[in-house]
Amino acid sequence: MTLNHSTLVPEYINDNYVPPAVYVGVAFALALIEFFGLIMNLTVAVIIVKDARNLWTPVNVILLNLVVGDFLVAALGNPIAMVSAITGGWYWGYEMCLCYAWFMSTLGFASIGNLTVMAVERWLLVARPMQTLSIRTSMMLGFFVWIYALCLSLPPFFGWGSYGPEAANVSCSVSWGVHDPITKSDSYIGFLFIFGLVIPVTIISTSYLAIIATLRKSKKRAGARGKREAKIRKMVALMIMAFLLAWSPYAALALAVQYFDAKPSATVTVLPCLLAKSSICYNPIIYAGLNSEFSRSLKKIIGVRSTRRENQNMALTVRNRQDEQN
Repeated sequence: MTLNHSTLVPEYINDNYVPPAVYVGVAFALALIEFFGLIMNLTVAVIIVKDARNLWTPVNVILLNLVVGDFLVAALGNPIAMVSAITGGWYWGYEMCLCYAWFMSTLGFASIGNLTVMAVERWLLVARPMQTLSIRTSMMLGFFVWIYALCLSLPPFFGWGSYGPEAANVSCSVSWGVHDPITKSDSYIGFLFIFGLVIPVTIISTSYLAIIATLRKSKKRAGARGKREAKIRKMVALMIMAFLLAWSPYAALALAVQYFDAKPSATVTVLPCLLAKSSICYNPIIYAGLNSEFSRSLKKIIGVRSTRRENQNMALTVRNRQDEQN
């Protein structure tokens, strides 16, 4: 079954007309997201792999899992939506709409799963240092994140829930506005909100509240180790905040459409979708800006000589890591 793009219209849209200027703006925004998402996520992944001796830590294993997913969004997902924006509507047919919706949903769920694991890893390091994750455990959890994401995204292919067009008909996702008793869309969407958003956000929030409580009860670690842990905690916290800021408007729109019978115009639905897609650009910026080990590894790879102080900090970092493993 192949449908013309003009027949793919979200049922909850109140006004299907989209000014040509909006499509131009969407295509330009997607091009920027794709460019920066590709370059920055690929850079972080390459540097972690090439300098694994210094960067192959439990938190960076999960971070690599995260940036690989974000890179796939930029490399494979955004170009499809960008072509649809250029042509003024979904260009690729019905089957591709389903595949695109499943693919992007899976990567989105994997992203919040990775952030959840990173938050738990930070909590264990601060509050339960003797039970902190090993690299092997982090790799297993990274694999589990993809299983978790697939468990959330595959049900529509087995008759529970459905996928369809969204925004200004330039992309596809879960059919948030459908109320179909045959596919039980209402219960599937409730399932997604509970297991794909509420539970992960609760775990993330609980982890950081526990970290704050632990630091208040005990003196903050001093020296290079304490500074390194503080930077990584800040890095993960900013990643989580950026994720929530990017995805909250989209989640609010989906809730309004599903449970409050909201009928926004096609133009209005574009902004939350673009904001959600832009989330792939934030994590590499936060990581590169707050991780001094990354900066040193980047200089090493491109042939820039590190300063004496940086070399001393690297030596202290390696020594502290060895102490943690012992």
